[in-house]
Amino acid sequence: MRALPVGRVALQAKQSAEAVAFGVSNVVVFLLLALLASIAYRAYRREEATSFLVASAGFSFLAFGSVTEAVYEFGVNGGYQAFGRELYLLRTAEATLLAVGVGLLLVSLYRLET
Repeated sequence: MRALPVGRVALQAKQSAEAVAFGVSNVVVFLLLALLASIAYRAYRREEATSFLVASAGFSFLAFGSVTEAVYEFGVNGGYQAFGRELYLLRTAEATLLAVGVGLLLVSLYRLET
């Protein structure tokens, strides 16, 4: 499948309220997680505690995992829905990024405790 230029993808997204809501919600989640990653990194710089650096990395993985599907749907796939094997691979990549992020947050909390 051929990817559409960015302008056509934006026009295509405007045609569907669901697509716009999907895109906006993913951007909001990404921005909130990026803000948390930034706060954790600033805490690391201030306190020099590696648990904050690990937490920052965890929030970063969560942020990228949260937008994996949206980036693929609107950027790579041209606004068409993924299905079959393609959908399973996309969801696996998304779940892997989220699992790594949550794992890093767990490690950062464990390191904070010890």
